[in-house]
Amino acid sequence: MELIKVVNAKKVLESMADKEDISAHLSYWMTRFVVKAQHEHDFYLSETRKLINKYAEPDGNGSVRIPTDKIEELNNAIEELGKTDVEAPNIKFALSEISSELKLSMKQMYSLLDFIDDNK
Repeated sequence: MELIKVVNAKKVLESMADKEDISAHLSYWMTRFVVKAQHEHDFYLSETRKLINKYAEPDGNGSVRIPTDKIEELNNAIEELGKTDVEAPNIKFALSEISSELKLSMKQMYSLLDFIDDNK
């Protein structure tokens, strides 16, 4: 599965970390997913930093800037990184459970789509 799909699903689940009205069962599996996806998330962040450093130039104020002529190249490199094939957490959420317990935007649902079993 593409790295970016795992990273985005993890972000959606983490955004619900303080939600108190989720059943213990669903909360458990959401937490398991987040824990199992941490390695992929860390890898994505580390490699993204490396790419930024590759294309960045010091700005003289202790920060860096991406030259305008390198922005598209950097974006393409980050997009390619996101397509890296990784082993996704082997966790599927039941659509019936998610739909009865969570309110999700279409963007959030899209991020979770590959991890939802609509037959459960």
